Amino acid sequence: VAAATVLGGGSGGAPGPAGSIGRKAGVVVSSVVRDGMAWRAGVRPGDLVLATSATVGQKMWPKTTLEGIRSAISSRGVMSSSIKMQLQRSVTTASTADDVAAASAAAAPSTSAAAISKDITEFELTLSRPLGINVEDGPDGYVIVTALNETASSPSNDISAVGIGDRIVAVDSSLGNQMWPVSNVAGLVSACTSRLPGQTVSLRFERVELADDDERDGVAAAGGVPYATATEAAAAVGSDAPSSSLQPANLAAVRAEGAQTRQALLSRCRDVLQKYTAQYKAQEVTPKVLLTVADKIVAALADSSVSPDAATLNLLMNAYVTCGKAEDAIRTFEASTGVSADGSSRPTDTVIESKTKPDYRIMPNLSALNLYTATNLLRAHSSRRDGFAARRVLAAMEGREDVVVNGIRAASWPRGGESVGDEDAAAAAAAAGKSDNWVTDTRCYNIVLAAASKMKSSSGLKIASDIFDSMVDPKMSKEEWAASAAGRPFRDAVTYNSMIAAYGRAGRIQDAMDMFRALKSCGLEPDKFTYTSLIKAKVESGDVDDAKSILDSMESKGVEADVFAYNSVIKGLCDKYRWYEAKELVTEMEWNGVRPDSYTYGMLMNGLIKAGKPGPALTLFETACADPRTINIAQNVQIYTTAVTAASMMGDHARALGLVSRMVGSGVKPNLKTFTSLMGGCLSSGKTSYALDIFGKISEPDGYALELGIRAFCDSGDFASATSLLTEQRDGRREMSGKQIMSSYDYTISSALKQRNYQVARDALTELINSGYIPSKKTFRAIIDALSLVPKRGQMRPQLTDDNRGEAEGAFDFMIFVLDSMEQRKLPVVGAFYAAVLFEGSRAGGLRKKVASLIAESKLSAAGGKRIDVSEAIECADEERCVGWEDILTNYQTLEGKGIALPLVRVKSDERSIRAVLTAEQKVSYGRRRRRRAAV
Repeated sequence: VAAATVLGGGSGGAPGPAGSIGRKAGVVVSSVVRDGMAWRAGVRPGDLVLATSATVGQKMWPKTTLEGIRSAISSRGVMSSSIKMQLQRSVTTASTADDVAAASAAAAPSTSAAAISKDITEFELTLSRPLGINVEDGPDGYVIVTALNETASSPSNDISAVGIGDRIVAVDSSLGNQMWPVSNVAGLVSACTSRLPGQTVSLRFERVELADDDERDGVAAAGGVPYATATEAAAAVGSDAPSSSLQPANLAAVRAEGAQTRQALLSRCRDVLQKYTAQYKAQEVTPKVLLTVADKIVAALADSSVSPDAATLNLLMNAYVTCGKAEDAIRTFEASTGVSADGSSRPTDTVIESKTKPDYRIMPNLSALNLYTATNLLRAHSSRRDGFAARRVLAAMEGREDVVVNGIRAASWPRGGESVGDEDAAAAAAAAGKSDNWVTDTRCYNIVLAAASKMKSSSGLKIASDIFDSMVDPKMSKEEWAASAAGRPFRDAVTYNSMIAAYGRAGRIQDAMDMFRALKSCGLEPDKFTYTSLIKAKVESGDVDDAKSILDSMESKGVEADVFAYNSVIKGLCDKYRWYEAKELVTEMEWNGVRPDSYTYGMLMNGLIKAGKPGPALTLFETACADPRTINIAQNVQIYTTAVTAASMMGDHARALGLVSRMVGSGVKPNLKTFTSLMGGCLSSGKTSYALDIFGKISEPDGYALELGIRAFCDSGDFASATSLLTEQRDGRREMSGKQIMSSYDYTISSALKQRNYQVARDALTELINSGYIPSKKTFRAIIDALSLVPKRGQMRPQLTDDNRGEAEGAFDFMIFVLDSMEQRKLPVVGAFYAAVLFEGSRAGGLRKKVASLIAESKLSAAGGKRIDVSEAIECADEERCVGWEDILTNYQTLEGKGIALPLVRVKSDERSIRAVLTAEQKVSYGRRRRRRAAV
């Protein structure tokens, strides 16, 4: 529905003559999309909008301006998904078609200018602030130039090209060269004022050329200024001077009303965020609920084209960081402030657009950048373990353009005392005797320290050390600090704790201990976080006994250990497979009044599983579920998944399925790891169909899930689906690692050979080699095991009969195909596989034993190329395709005596396979005199 603001059309709003529509001053519907929701509801052009729903509740509020309706829709959208409108339709004797035409004409008296327009000229100007241009909202969605004030414009500007009635249709981004469309004065003012000091503004204008000057003058006389609205919502865009006499008389009142609407919307958003954040801290709502609230508020701001203030942005970012959505916090920061979140001066193109309204989006405003929003940005980078970006942001907060981090120079962000686009707020703060010139504090530095520490790299440790060294020793007096520290913050206990953790992660335990002693020497008291950092450092170094001693000493120091300190020691004990001591420590922490959490039980169960004790792990889980004190702890996805893994290790698929059913019944949603653990249990139990059903329920499988899926398809005989998944991974989709792809190829080849499907095995091996992978020892071992070439200890291979001769010949033929495939890539086979080829050839007898003897001769030949007939020796050129072993087997009678070179056989033997190789070569020697070999 399109609407326009019009002046009264009849005497006192009384109906006019037949064929016309009398009007009060108000908002009239100028057009309706046919078959749209409004059309189906009965709305037609010419209807007068009388009232709209209140922001909250069911009351209806009268409306007489287009801006008032826009404001009502925007504010209502925060609280409800629907809005009511009261409309009035004048009764006339004209036909429906005449009504529509008459209503459209009445709704837009200035549309005559569009009807007689001859051409539209577009041009752009780049101007400095103040611009000296007055604008108003037009009835058809354009921003119209209403006056020019050259005396108020910057001396560097030339606005002579701009004319009264020109449209402003786009403005450039505050950072970058992208032009954004504008459709109202509020958006234009926000885009122009939210810029760095001295930054220019590029505007795109449109000029409507009329047929002749008389018609242009007639339009101006009839409507004042072309496209000017009755609301006269004008603004001196970018002007720092007071409003001039060229502006409409009611400009201040209109701007005040718009500001009040914006503030009411932002105030309501802050109230909602504060409410749900408090409920989250009190554990009354889940992180998902808080995240949903934040997302809906961001959407409401975009739907209203509102620029969030610093307080609202701070609450939004805090909600996202608290819920573990650091990327969303960073995105919201960039869209709201217009500056790059990585602390550099690069332009940002981040935009949060409305999903329901074209051209509506969150408007960037530099006034949303302050100490609190920047601090939350540091928290977001710390959550992402991005110490580089955190260090640059800290430098940008301090205005230090000289800092270069990871090859990228930091920006210099305007600080509160400088002009950041919100002159009114700055003036109010100054009048109240307050300073907005924010200064980075100890907390900012500590967050950067934590971000650098989490990087677990030499670069991160270097950043952490530099930050620590730049901070002031707590022993320095305030007088000394004022004289020499240049505003740098003091170190506190958190600073030292972060450095202890950084050194611990780097394995520099002695430095961590030195930092602990330095903390005490400067008069700070170690707290539980200090001791926990030290315990983690000891655990990281593998010194669990020292970590346990530090935990024991906390009680004597009067420091109460918390669950994190206990969990750190328990983790170290579990990693060392000292699960019995870990269980005793859990009993001790309960005795001391510290309740184990889900992480505690998860580590204990994982420790038992690593020690090969899945049964005790399940017993521990059931004990936790049966105890009223711990039943809530066990009701989470990690604990259930660990229990499913334990059941799968035991091959008890029924119990694993039962655990998943209990999990769902308890309201715990299985995750990807749960499904993969369940698939593993089903495959171990031979329940392939169950495994395939579970695989089909995974919407986004990772590499391990795909590997299990390929195993399930192979076990069910569906090699087409298995090879299809492998081909997808090989051709670009890379959820699977190289190791997983290689393992899956090995399993496919092995499964095909077990089912004596030699063609699938050939295709898989060919694809493996052509994809650039090199068959490993595991590949050859899988082939030997699948073909049952090596009997179990104490057993003999069955004698060859007519019943199993075909199987033996098929195995030999496949193995010489492997020899040919490896030779094409000039790759060696392992000694065990080479010996298996000779043994199987000897067992098959006949021609295959002859070919096996030639394979041995080729390998034994010093030149690597013994011939069938040594007369007329012919070399095999590299560019030619040499005869392969399969060719010799198939065409032996044809090739014999032709002087054809034997294929090379490359063998890589180790000490374990030498004996088998020698025995196999003797089996196929035909009593020939053995060559003396320097090496096998």
